[in-house]
Amino acid sequence: MKAFWRSGEPFVWLTGGALGIALIMVAGLIGIVLVNALGYFWPSDVVRLTLSDGSTLTGQVDERESIPGRLGQYRTKLKVGNRDLGGADFVWVEESRIAGRERPPDVAIVERTEWGVLIGTIRELREDGRVVASGPGVGEAIRPRLADASRARAEIRRVETGEIGTINRGQERIRLAMRRLEFRGRSAGPEIDALRAEAAALQARYAQQEARLTELRRRQTSSLVVVADGGKEKEQPLAQTVRVSFPNRMGLLGKSAFYAAHVWELVASDPRESNTEGGVFPAIFGTVMMVMIMSVMVTPLGVLAAFYLREYARQGAFVSAVRIAVNNLAGVPSIVFGVFGVGFFIYFVGGSIDRVFFAEALPTPTFGTGGILWASLTLALLTIPVVIVAT
Repeated sequence: MKAFWRSGEPFVWLTGGALGIALIMVAGLIGIVLVNALGYFWPSDVVRLTLSDGSTLTGQVDERESIPGRLGQYRTKLKVGNRDLGGADFVWVEESRIAGRERPPDVAIVERTEWGVLIGTIRELREDGRVVASGPGVGEAIRPRLADASRARAEIRRVETGEIGTINRGQERIRLAMRRLEFRGRSAGPEIDALRAEAAALQARYAQQEARLTELRRRQTSSLVVVADGGKEKEQPLAQTVRVSFPNRMGLLGKSAFYAAHVWELVASDPRESNTEGGVFPAIFGTVMMVMIMSVMVTPLGVLAAFYLREYARQGAFVSAVRIAVNNLAGVPSIVFGVFGVGFFIYFVGGSIDRVFFAEALPTPTFGTGGILWASLTLALLTIPVVIVAT
């Protein structure tokens, strides 16, 4: 028995068992995430509940659970939307109060650019205040106008972030240039006059783009009249509408297409409504860019440092101390590297760059603020011990 323990085989089995348990736990966690996340965008049917007091609630069933302390009784969590009408996105309903359930085919879910979803029956479609469609055929009339509104919204965003954004950057560049000249004691002269002329030209371009935006917004006159629970009406402009769907009319193919469109929107679009709706493309792009910059910085430095320490450095107390420091750095918590990155890269390096090269922009920082460059360099410091040890 002693020989068996001395051989080390039990520890090999213990290590393998611990690794197997860890892998099972990771797989289980991934499975839980997939089960709860993959069905999020599936368009579940809209249910209209008639309660015992005669009132109605319309929405999608989100959750069902037993009522604490009341054996055998359950309650249902309903996503009713209409935050601007009722004040709450979700409502709990005791199933003992439900007198009837139905799935009306005419109930629509209207996804908006603000205030979340709007759930109700579309009574009519208006164009410049007059009714152009109503009744069962209103869904077909909405589709082309909704596409036009989406294109107009994209054009407005392009003007705001493109042309007007370029003008704003030019105006800020001129402001900083004039302030730089003021620091040098120059308040008049040909250079000042040229900058003022350029600023006037940019202001004229800004006025043109502002008039263009006003015209684009003026053309958006289509709206929906949606009737929600309790007879509440909401006139929803199509310019602020992302999508209109009728889940109770959809078949398997329609729901699959709806699901694929939402998944693509999550991956490829920008967020909206304070990051509660829309996509996560900026986060994905920033993460990939940060990792690429980190790799460019850490790979040559880490590999060359490892080669030097192993093949060229004269062995002694200094090299031993460096190796001990590298091994210890691999175990430092990441929050410590984060605090160091804020203090060294942002406040010291970035602040110094601002004071030397961008004094005219202060107190607004140029490099002395959080950014993808400083985040990448901090991650490089976090990763370099691992690269050195592995090499």
